[in-house]
Amino acid sequence: MRSLEDFALLNTASQLRRAADHAFDFYHGAIPLTECRRITQESYDLLAAGAKLTHHLVPLAERWSIDRLRHLGIVQHRLAPAVPEVLFIDSRDSLAAPMAATALATYARGRLNVTTAGHHPDAAVHPLLGQILAEARLPEQELFPKPLTDDAVRAADVIILLGDVPAPQPSAAPGARILRWDIPDPGDPTYDQARTLFDDLDRRALLLLADLLASTPRS
Repeated sequence: MRSLEDFALLNTASQLRRAADHAFDFYHGAIPLTECRRITQESYDLLAAGAKLTHHLVPLAERWSIDRLRHLGIVQHRLAPAVPEVLFIDSRDSLAAPMAATALATYARGRLNVTTAGHHPDAAVHPLLGQILAEARLPEQELFPKPLTDDAVRAADVIILLGDVPAPQPSAAPGARILRWDIPDPGDPTYDQARTLFDDLDRRALLLLADLLASTPRS
């Protein structure tokens, strides 16, 4: 007789298959279904490794897989890059990187693809993140910490290292810009410290956007 745990595993497997099928359709078959299934399962496993609860992970794994498969498609020349890819990397991917990425993506209005990753991602975003983004009238869009993956690094046109995090290994693609923003490690900041950090990142994001748009050829 199957246990509740067995049924839960079967249900998760079924949901992940549907997520992979959706990713395959999303990219109109440009990426093989086997690759969609591999990346979807791997994304779930990576998120589950650091999660305290797993019941909510399938939708997050599906969303992350869409980004990861785009990265993989670009690296493998299965997909043509539509807009520049920007990757923010910090230690925990729970406060600084999501702040910077949300600001840049909002101001870019679809003219950039912006993703984040952490060398040692937290199980969830910092409690102050949603409040500060809401005060700045920026969308939170169900942000969640993610580990750094090879596909994200290799597909990036611009990599921003926040604070003293190490440069990614393997190395970025030839021609990629690697920038380091000298910011303090936020640790577990007070509200005022987190707000000061956001204001700095917001200013930097606007300057970066202006620079990237000025250097991107018009189509």
